[in-house]
Amino acid sequence: MLYDLFICHASEDKDSFVRPLADALRIENVEVWYDEFSLKLGDSIRRSLDKGLLQSRFGVVVLSKSFFAKQWPQYELDGLAEREMRGQDKIILPIWHGIKHRDVLEFSPSLANRHAVSSDSGLEKVIKAIIDVVRPQQSPLIAARDILLEWGTNPPVITDEYWLHIVEASNRTPASGGAIPEESIWGRWSFPLPQKEGGPQNWGERLAWTAMQLDWVKSADEIPITPLSEPDIVLEFIDDHPGLYEICEMFPTLLVEYAPQLTIPGMGGEFERIFEELYRKSIRKHAKMRSESSSHGSGLTINKKCPMCDEEWALRHPTFGDYEAVYVTNEYFSGGMFGPPVSPYEHTDHAFWLLSKASSWMPENIREFLIEGMANWSVWLWWEHGFYKGGVWKTIGSLANSLIYASEGKNFKWNTDIQDDVIHRIEMAIATLQLPETSQKILDRFLKYDFPGKYLQSNKRRKSQKLKKRNE
Repeated sequence: MLYDLFICHASEDKDSFVRPLADALRIENVEVWYDEFSLKLGDSIRRSLDKGLLQSRFGVVVLSKSFFAKQWPQYELDGLAEREMRGQDKIILPIWHGIKHRDVLEFSPSLANRHAVSSDSGLEKVIKAIIDVVRPQQSPLIAARDILLEWGTNPPVITDEYWLHIVEASNRTPASGGAIPEESIWGRWSFPLPQKEGGPQNWGERLAWTAMQLDWVKSADEIPITPLSEPDIVLEFIDDHPGLYEICEMFPTLLVEYAPQLTIPGMGGEFERIFEELYRKSIRKHAKMRSESSSHGSGLTINKKCPMCDEEWALRHPTFGDYEAVYVTNEYFSGGMFGPPVSPYEHTDHAFWLLSKASSWMPENIREFLIEGMANWSVWLWWEHGFYKGGVWKTIGSLANSLIYASEGKNFKWNTDIQDDVIHRIEMAIATLQLPETSQKILDRFLKYDFPGKYLQSNKRRKSQKLKKRNE
């Protein structure tokens, strides 16, 4: 840990001035090395002092008659003076306590030549003089640190390397569009940052939000928080990270992309009211479009009419907005077309998760609807080539190859190689997602919902639609 200030003083001055000074600086969010704060039972006093002297940006030296009479505080002053001589920055900040200029001149002419503040002027003025140096105006880093402290986080002082990572991260672009290098974009659970234009305070606010966002994005990956997570876990994650609830409230439709499960009626927690308002607004918008005979979105619905609401609110609607299940499933596990990624898993894993009782926290009608959508969405199929997350087995690709041949007019026949291929892929999903049942039980549900047959039907339907468009 680094410090803003090291307080160099004589112990005789603690009660009359130094302790109140240290306490007041702490209230001002100045990180202070002060023996009563920093020394713990059993610490080596000399080593701890040397560490404080080395890792503090400035040294406040409380000059007094007691200071002049003792060797130990002068040892500390020598350390600060040595640092100044080796560098170019001002480090020593002198305070005169119960002494005059002539007293300092007799002790050290070089110190007498420095501008100092006297304790006689009052603690408030001493604090202001110190803060004017330690926390200069027009510094975005200082503004960022102050904002983070207000949010209840505990960032290091601005000379720490930590801030270099924050500045770099603040220049990332949103995770949408065509920006490719992963290190240059924000990923899951990221939100737009404030603009830095407008002065140091605005820039500092952007840096502060960058720091908080780095923390919750990292946590979201480590836990992880995904569309598969139970709503209570998602809501707890949001509450546990400073600033995250507020930014979710500011960008609710982006929250819905990361956590579509919160849109299920009754599962939105504190966001339930916001979601209901947006859902009702979407209902009214689409009702108006239907009254005007709009065909907007009609290609996505079961009746080929304008849907009842936007896709992100389909799980709140009693008929799922009249959408075909495959489009709602796509929205649930993939988010918007040009938005950030919402799940770290492959769609094959999503399919087996839906078939597992791990997803049984969902209302049954919604779970059945998403299973239907997944079965009719060809992305759940895995292939022999380009498979790099869970190893390779002898029969890998057997199901995919058989379905492709069947799509070209050959008969599809379930066999032992296909079953072995599916079992291996289910076992991989069980390991990845910690699914609670055996591969055989998930296989039974896979066959019950006829995923291979739905794939063939979906393929046939797509070919028919392409042919129809070609002939129009």
